[in-house]
Amino acid sequence: MGFFQNLLGITPDDSVNKVDAAVAPYNYQQYAQPFDYFGLSSISRADAMKVPSVARARNIMCSTIGSLPLEVRRESNNSKVPTPPFIRQPDPRMTGQSVYTFLAEDLLFTGQGYLRILELGTDGRPLSAEWISVSRVTRTLDAEGHNVRYYSVDGTVVPQNGLGSLIPFTGYDEGLLVRAGITIQTALALEKAVKRFADEPTPNVVLKSNLPMPAERVTALLNSWKEARQTRGTAFVNDTIDFQSIGFSPEQLTLNQARQYMASEIARACNLPEYYVGGSAGGSMTYSNVTAERRSLIDLSLRPLMTCITQRMSDNDITPRGSIVKYNLEEFYSPSAQERADIYTKLIPLGVMTVEEAREREDLINE
Repeated sequence: MGFFQNLLGITPDDSVNKVDAAVAPYNYQQYAQPFDYFGLSSISRADAMKVPSVARARNIMCSTIGSLPLEVRRESNNSKVPTPPFIRQPDPRMTGQSVYTFLAEDLLFTGQGYLRILELGTDGRPLSAEWISVSRVTRTLDAEGHNVRYYSVDGTVVPQNGLGSLIPFTGYDEGLLVRAGITIQTALALEKAVKRFADEPTPNVVLKSNLPMPAERVTALLNSWKEARQTRGTAFVNDTIDFQSIGFSPEQLTLNQARQYMASEIARACNLPEYYVGGSAGGSMTYSNVTAERRSLIDLSLRPLMTCITQRMSDNDITPRGSIVKYNLEEFYSPSAQERADIYTKLIPLGVMTVEEAREREDLINE
């Protein structure tokens, strides 16, 4: 075999057997894209955030994920290892919470997210990176439309690896703006309808003049009518003007019930309990069940987004092989003071925990 390779001038590719030793990051751009909806959102992010229930869902989900601390553990025994600064704060110019909040938002809304490498270490792994909005990124796919040939940011092609290249994050579906775009558009239309009734608090009316009236006087009459209705509900018209009410009142249109229904639909689209966004379903968080509610929030709503981030940050081009990135949920799951006291009264007599360890957990150790 070696004879024919020498004869044909073929050099064996030893890189296949030296993947673990390679320090240069692999080609980020050769990245599979499972969704064909990129850039086809039926509603923009700016319009979606005008809907209170969407903004509420986004802030609960993405801001919570951004506030959770990331740590690195050994994959073999789950023991902690020092967390690199890049994991805690990818961009030195922004807090880590801001970076991960916006990254989670992109994954939630569009099914894609991106960091752009600003600095590399001697091992070829990033030391710093900036968050890049999905709206700034375009992709050029291969002939089959399955894999990315290269990315562009603001119309400029970025390198395939190294400084200036992108670290792509792939979500678990096509994104909320596509999947629930029509639902959000309907909710936005309801918000606009509410604003119209706030601007014109009375039902639509027709003022009919029994005498000819020039256009200027018609305009002046309508303006004065609108101004008067904003200060008093009673109107006076003389015998030359007929008043006729048309359309429906807000009560007849059941706008409040419609908004409640749309809030419930948006909560379902976000995998959130309806009461988180003010939906019509019952249920609420109390002091006694807050821990269970937080676990439910993580397991049913946030974990898919969190996994998209941690698994990508655990890849070998970012984290050394044998280590994985995980969220530390200990503080988020922290039980109430009464529940912690019950735990200590059971563990201390069993010898599982000492009084000093319990005091340390409660920050009662005097320096």
